[in-house]
Amino acid sequence: HSTRLAMLSNNLTHWKKLPLLPSLTNQPHQVLASDPVPFADLQQVSRIAAYAFSALSQIRVDAKEELVVQFGIP
Repeated sequence: HSTRLAMLSNNLTHWKKLPLLPSLTNQPHQVLASDPVPFADLQQVSRIAAYAFSALSQIRVDAKEELVVQFGIP
């Protein structure tokens, strides 16, 4: 069965390998060994994101004109 599956999988052209995750650093061991982000910084980022979400959710568009214009076809 494994031989047959290998033969079939080699013939599949629509299956593509997913790209690797992007590398954000060439030295991940240094990033992992560094001090963790202070909790106050995480709270500040969360608070700013909440403010931004609140501001974006309160944006309203008051359309005074038609957004779609009807064109006559001769």
